[in-house]
Amino acid sequence: MGFPGLETKTHMMLVADPDTTVPVPVRLYYLTTDPYAVQFSFDVSPDVVVRWTFARDLLSQGMGAPAGMGDVKITPIGSDNTRTRIVLESPEGLACLEGATAPLQEWLDSTYTEVPAGSESTAVDIDSLLDELLAH
Repeated sequence: MGFPGLETKTHMMLVADPDTTVPVPVRLYYLTTDPYAVQFSFDVSPDVVVRWTFARDLLSQGMGAPAGMGDVKITPIGSDNTRTRIVLESPEGLACLEGATAPLQEWLDSTYTEVPAGSESTAVDIDSLLDELLAH
């Protein structure tokens, strides 16, 4: 059985300050078993991977207009929105990543092909979720 969803790899720039950026490999995951969310990870060193999960709709909204509050903020960059900024904040620190919008949009579009907007609830196996919750 294969991966139950979609994955893509791209590169973004980790912005340490206005004059310092570091290229980082980024992976985006979409699990059809968790259709409302996307997972985002990037390597900060060979041994440290930062992982985030946030709403698929937030990513979609943030590529066209500033979106999000709190831990995840996504903003298009420039008048033509060809770049996207993703700011991730936690008690452990802050990460600001910037990269091309096109690969993010292409991958996001494929998630909506896999599970169209508005049909997410039909992709969730409520019985399995309840069994898992009750088992703990």
